[in-house]
Amino acid sequence: MRRAAPQINRKGGVPLDKKRMLYTTMGFGILLIVIMILLAWGGRRQSGGIILPESQTDNTGMDENSQNSRLHTVSVSPETASAAISFLTMSRPSSYSRTQLVETFWSGGSGQSSFQIYVSGTRTRLDATLPDGSVRHTLVEKTEEQTLAGVWYDEEAEWTLLRSPDLTADLAGRMLSYEALREVPVEDIALADYREENGAGCIYVETHPDEAGYRDRYWVSVESGLLTTAERLYGETVVYRFTAGEADVSPQEESLFLLPNGSTLADAA
Repeated sequence: MRRAAPQINRKGGVPLDKKRMLYTTMGFGILLIVIMILLAWGGRRQSGGIILPESQTDNTGMDENSQNSRLHTVSVSPETASAAISFLTMSRPSSYSRTQLVETFWSGGSGQSSFQIYVSGTRTRLDATLPDGSVRHTLVEKTEEQTLAGVWYDEEAEWTLLRSPDLTADLAGRMLSYEALREVPVEDIALADYREENGAGCIYVETHPDEAGYRDRYWVSVESGLLTTAERLYGETVVYRFTAGEADVSPQEESLFLLPNGSTLADAA
């Protein structure tokens, strides 16, 4: 039997069955592209519209244009500020040490407190240099039930044990708890963006003045996830400033988290 000759369209050239296959293939390709676009758009919505720069441990070979490109890969707004802070605090290093300085200002005077901070898991040690030159040592450890703290001075063998459900290492170091920004309503955030502070890329958040007239500024490093700078202002006057040195994220010595008698806070409790 002779096979039926393929049908030819009126304009001639392409058989109808091949033309249908061509249209079908094109339609499937367009549908696939649309699905990919929707998936990509949905992924951005789930991340809160935040694009953080990729971490690079080796900057060798990076030219100035490449570095500038990295610095502009972050999009932060008042609407996404809390999500950005949540992302950073979830990635805070579990072990690090650094210096911290707290300055307070009032009419006619000022004061400051300097701290050497050591962190290992749920344990924090704060060595505060006091105005008279002595050093106050504070160990803070958070448990499921409460927070324990041990305090002693210089090389003394005696120490005091404190228990409190409200005490935190941030509070002991007089540092603003920037995790609280996760709960701040969008309408209370005046400004949020990405900028450099002391050579480090930071998420910057500024609040509107509260009922007493105070507003806060936060700079949180996208590299370490730690608060690097903070200010509290009354009107346009700075009344509080927090600054921190570069963090060393290497493991900390276990001896740093012992009381003068060699025991731990858990043992003392």
